[in-house]
Amino acid sequence: MARFAHLALLAFALGLLPQIALAGEPFVPGWIKNDPAAKTVAIEIVADWNQVERYRRDNIRTDIIDFNGYWGGNLTIMVPAKWSVQIEFINGSSSFRHSLMVTRVYAQSEMPVKLTAKDAIWGVYTDPPAGIKTNEMRQLNFVAQQAGNYFLACARQTHLMDGHWIGFEVRDNLEQAVAIVHDDKFPQEQPPGRP
Repeated sequence: MARFAHLALLAFALGLLPQIALAGEPFVPGWIKNDPAAKTVAIEIVADWNQVERYRRDNIRTDIIDFNGYWGGNLTIMVPAKWSVQIEFINGSSSFRHSLMVTRVYAQSEMPVKLTAKDAIWGVYTDPPAGIKTNEMRQLNFVAQQAGNYFLACARQTHLMDGHWIGFEVRDNLEQAVAIVHDDKFPQEQPPGRP
């Protein structure tokens, strides 16, 4: 058994088993509002949410760009299949345009330099895909049509390649939308994500 666990961890590290991940317990953060009776969920996502905290700690702008303080797959939002999803997207950056798009899952080696509207799953993307201005807001409304794994990604220039994405999973038999932090992908020296 120990040998299998060792091989599984090695395969995961090499990217051969992407479905195996070390993760925390599912939780409902303050920015996810479920209405199970109506089968709807409202989610608020802020681009560069942790920018101010990183600057306060280090007195410099880092190259990390985030959604609600998470990036590079260190958070997955899970929603029930067939639920209506409303995302309020806010660009909290002090200097960069950002966008939000539901995309397929990309391996690091196949990530495009930038995403276009054609890359959006179910046609879900902010307009324009190249990003909205600082402090602007857009609302995305869609039905989580098919169970599976997806990305919530920024379509602007190289932002996807730079880690500006989090996981988005649609699941059958899920009672409400939840989030899971992948502690193995979250550097301890970084400020925590949005509770």
